[in-house]
Amino acid sequence: MKIFALVIIAVLCTSSAYAYPITPPAGKTLKVHWALLQAKPGKMPEMLSISSRTVAKFTPNEPGSYALYGALDKANTDLMRILEIYEDESAYQVHRASEGFRAFIEERKPILESLNILPVTPIVLEQKTEGTGTLAAMSLLEVNQESIAEFRELIAQEMTRAVRDVHGVLGMFATEEENGKIRTLEIYSDEAARDEYLASEKYLSYRKKADELLTSQKDFESLPAKITLSRKGLHL
Repeated sequence: MKIFALVIIAVLCTSSAYAYPITPPAGKTLKVHWALLQAKPGKMPEMLSISSRTVAKFTPNEPGSYALYGALDKANTDLMRILEIYEDESAYQVHRASEGFRAFIEERKPILESLNILPVTPIVLEQKTEGTGTLAAMSLLEVNQESIAEFRELIAQEMTRAVRDVHGVLGMFATEEENGKIRTLEIYSDEAARDEYLASEKYLSYRKKADELLTSQKDFESLPAKITLSRKGLHL
């Protein structure tokens, strides 16, 4: 799995938070995928309760489980999209074999409608060293395939810059699916921070260039969520 464009040098963002890419140690390759978790109608609160009692208790103690960032779809609150980042394949298997994860799988069976795991290649995985976001914005982008290399570079530069320079931008993540589509996650401190970023001159300049390379974009509005940044994989 190749990481296309990640800026390795951390730069000061605020008095206490820096920007870093999530990267594996030398000789290892990140394991990254999206999990699209669909509960049976009305059962997502129960699914979340099961998760908090089981897998959520173990994951923070797994050194190789770098980050699991997700939120519920506002239009379909039985659907959760989760970006999962592990140090490597071995770390992912440790996570899967944990007592908490095995209990989660077993207890959710009666209320699980579907689970779709999407393997992806990371383009940029940039975040601040600390912070808690309340807004997760997700999108699915289709790019003119003749321009895919140009788009990878463009989005990596903009996402890295945004996390580095903009106070309320906590994390920016772009991944490429096997079919060439780009799936993104943006974590903001709040809605006002996102609105300020989207109205900024530098974002609008990026957007103008990006629109020339895109063939379509689908945005997924999420319910407000408390997303606390993980420090694992930042190599501080």
